[in-house]
Amino acid sequence: MDKRIKDWWTKQDQLNIFISILIFLVSFLTYLRTMAPTVSFWDCGEFIACSYILGIPHPPGTPLFVLIGRLSTLIPWFKEIAARMNFLSVLGSSFTIALTYLLIVKLFNRWTKEEGYWWRVAKYVGGVVGSLFMGFGLTYWSNSVETEVYSLAMFLMVLLVYLTILWSEKKGTPKGDRILVLISYLALLSIGVHMTSFLVMPAIFLFVILEDKSKLKDFRFWMAGLVLGLVMMALVPFLVMMGLWLVLSLIMFSVRLDYRWYLSLALVLVGLIGFSVHAYIPVRSSLDPAIDENDPDDWASIKYFLERKQYGQQSMISRMFYRRGSWEHQFGVYPNMGFWGFFREQYMDKSLWFLPLLLGAFGIYSQFSKRRKDGAFFLILLLLSTVGLTLYMNFADGTRYDPQTGELIRLEVRERDYFWTPGFMFFAMLMGLGVGGLIGKFGEFLDKIKSPKLIFKACGYVLVLVLLFLPSLAFDQGFNSPNNRRGNFIPYDYSYNLLMSCDKDGIMFTNGDNDTFPLWFLQEVEKIRKDVRIINLSLLNTDWYILQLKNHMKVPIDLSDEEIKWTKVRLDDGREVDRPAKPFYDQLLGKERYLVPYYDNQKKRVVGLQDQMIRIILLSNQWRYPVYFSTTVSPEFRLGLEDHLIGEGFAYLIVPEKTQMTVNKELTHQKYWEVYRYRGVGDINVRKDENTVGILFMYPEKFIELASYYFKENQPEKGITEIKKGIEIYPDYYRPYLILAQMYRSQGNPEEEKKILNQGVSRVEKLVRKYPKIVSYRQYLGILYNQTGRNAEAERALWSAYQDDPTNSLSYQGLVGLYISTQQYPKAINLLEKWIRTNPSDQVALRTLEQLRSMK
Repeated sequence: MDKRIKDWWTKQDQLNIFISILIFLVSFLTYLRTMAPTVSFWDCGEFIACSYILGIPHPPGTPLFVLIGRLSTLIPWFKEIAARMNFLSVLGSSFTIALTYLLIVKLFNRWTKEEGYWWRVAKYVGGVVGSLFMGFGLTYWSNSVETEVYSLAMFLMVLLVYLTILWSEKKGTPKGDRILVLISYLALLSIGVHMTSFLVMPAIFLFVILEDKSKLKDFRFWMAGLVLGLVMMALVPFLVMMGLWLVLSLIMFSVRLDYRWYLSLALVLVGLIGFSVHAYIPVRSSLDPAIDENDPDDWASIKYFLERKQYGQQSMISRMFYRRGSWEHQFGVYPNMGFWGFFREQYMDKSLWFLPLLLGAFGIYSQFSKRRKDGAFFLILLLLSTVGLTLYMNFADGTRYDPQTGELIRLEVRERDYFWTPGFMFFAMLMGLGVGGLIGKFGEFLDKIKSPKLIFKACGYVLVLVLLFLPSLAFDQGFNSPNNRRGNFIPYDYSYNLLMSCDKDGIMFTNGDNDTFPLWFLQEVEKIRKDVRIINLSLLNTDWYILQLKNHMKVPIDLSDEEIKWTKVRLDDGREVDRPAKPFYDQLLGKERYLVPYYDNQKKRVVGLQDQMIRIILLSNQWRYPVYFSTTVSPEFRLGLEDHLIGEGFAYLIVPEKTQMTVNKELTHQKYWEVYRYRGVGDINVRKDENTVGILFMYPEKFIELASYYFKENQPEKGITEIKKGIEIYPDYYRPYLILAQMYRSQGNPEEEKKILNQGVSRVEKLVRKYPKIVSYRQYLGILYNQTGRNAEAERALWSAYQDDPTNSLSYQGLVGLYISTQQYPKAINLLEKWIRTNPSDQVALRTLEQLRSMK
């Protein structure tokens, strides 16, 4: 062994290094065991596909993540490309947890120079508990077993904080300044993974100027920090100020040879080098990859892309100043967006929420009492990534109206807990400090007493064992939650089934992320059904996407590029909207000559650009290629074409003649029974989250739809066979049991009716016991209880589901129906009043409430 390495090794805390390696292995094996075997829902399919083909994902592009992901796809750790990308998250998160352990121990070492026995126990146990609580936290774990940016982003955040603490031990030296330069480089580089990584920089800047008085009084350092910080605001001011300050720093250093100007120059220069990873975006976009969101290959489109203007012209900062949800819902417990609701279940069952809170609070107290500046640093980090992010993200709760458009802002479409991942991460570190502080206090107590020390030592060891045991509660909760993706092929097969619903060279309109991104993955990575052209309705509101559909995907669009490109136009009400530079043909848009949103008095809704583009594509196509709506597209977005649709599997084929919404029974039966894949759909051991459960009900519903046509044609046996097949594939859903029970009742067969209902109750009871947090299962159980006459149990199940998710209409409707059928009108009125407070536009609820009040 090299002498320098040997000398270095002998100076290290070798036990500390061994424990960090052990922590890495524990987390690595946990994540590897629970890693998704293939693509997951939401952004994962897009990130895998973009990494594989070097594409451009949604704004602001994550170029560094895509480049690292591309390298991961080339390393054959797994046969499947998706698994190689998922493994990148496993590795990133495991290294982050090991680094977190080392950071916690380093913070302990700064408390005191003493190395007594209980002090050593305190710092090691605190590091272990804090890092494992972080790793086993629900949100962190979820991001660690699928292809997401947060694993690498959190690693960079922890690394930046670790380097900051290391700098404070070297401040005032050339090595300390080199660490600051490294921090500047990594901070701007990290934006290429996710902007969240930069969240730590304001706290780091404050810590540096408070720790080093020379930096506090140095205007050059202040200016360098402010210039770098402009990256959070807007692209042009950031780049302009970067250039100006670089030139000025270079000139002043050349003239005065002042080291402080040299440091300022170095900080901004390496920051610019780190940010230069974004050059990947226009370079790659200019080559027109298959996925090229926003087509950012010129200055205007790059600026639009990096500033995320696709999601609204208004900046996030200005949007902060009107609340899109109530304070109670944003900071409290509310579906998809309530901070406290996510926090209280983050580390263990919500009934034990006070334990993490107490440990974290004691960690803040201990850190402040030992090193005030370190305590302030971590408190600022925590506040920025919890309270600060809640204010900044300003999530919508579905009860507020947009002050600009007057439209109701819809509830967040998915759980937004992942945005608070940094907050949960830093709080876990404070929990580790709290654990160590508690053991340290006990050690101080032991040092003061004289006897009987043996008994108190035994108590100390018991305390250590109890504290070490606590992360196992988080592990148990996470392992038995949907974070365990082992055997979960549901997103893959769901997307496969959608693609296989289309005929050769078909065009299919899809609705959102989950019926688009996984399909991109199958087409670009797995090379499945590349002949099918997917058109995402959300993106169909943008000119760049329409141009790509026309010029690259060869979707029939009889418009010139100039007619497609948008220009701004001011409407009569003063609003500015996008429209093409030239008018369209009358035969394409009827009386509307411009592609602008307009209000349809007959349909009582705004007709958006996507609606008009669907019409243009249909007219341009002239029935050359089969055109479909995915079954996930809501009827309100089908342009009133219900009588021109024929069901073919999980898609609706648009036909020229009126059909009264029929189904191609033979083809659909063949797809359901012989073509589609259903791996793990009905397996109770394949863990499903609320979103997946909300998608899977489509499987039995499609069998029910097919069966209904057999019933209409007086072929009940065929219909019953289809419904039983739906139950066989996905036995967790309540409606097939109810329909079969009704069939048996109509046939005068009460024994079979009772048998099928009991079968449904038995199945869903198992699900509720195994997955008590899934609201949908409790809803299904309540409805089945109601059908079997178990009204009290039905009310308990439905009320429990409603309390956990007061935005879900199924439990609300089930309860109202139960109360009305059992003549509990006051309860029905109270529930309707609560529902209307959070759903003010529900006209059915308003009418029902009015009727009940009149009865009263």
